[in-house]
Amino acid sequence: MQQELNFEHGDISGNIAVTLANDQTLDDFCAQHILDYNRDRFEAFALRVFLGKETVITIYAVDKIRQEDTDISKDKIAVKKFKINTIPVNELFSYCASLNFTLTTGNFELDSMEVMNK
Repeated sequence: MQQELNFEHGDISGNIAVTLANDQTLDDFCAQHILDYNRDRFEAFALRVFLGKETVITIYAVDKIRQEDTDISKDKIAVKKFKINTIPVNELFSYCASLNFTLTTGNFELDSMEVMNK
C-alpha cells in the first residue's frame, strides 16, 4: 500500500510516499500499537510522524459511528486522534518496504525543474 503525504513545515518541506512492508495496512499498524483501536469503529487514514527530542506518531482515524450524530460541520469528517510515543525510530522504519521523498526550500517549483545531467 502506498500512502502519500504533503507537508509544509520547517526550513525545507515536500512530499513523501511510503510503501508499507509485508502487505500491511495502516489499520494493521494501529491494531498492533493502539490498545483501544477497534477496526469496526475506526478507519485510519492519516499518519503524522514527529522526530526530534522524542518520537511521536499521530494517527488520525475516521470514527465511523460518530459521523451521523455529531455537531461537526457537514463538510468536515469526525476523526479520533491517537498518539503513540512508545515506538523507537528504527522499529518505525521496519514497517516501511520503501520510503521516497523530496524536500525543497520552496524557492523554486519542483514541477518547473529539468535535470540537465541525465
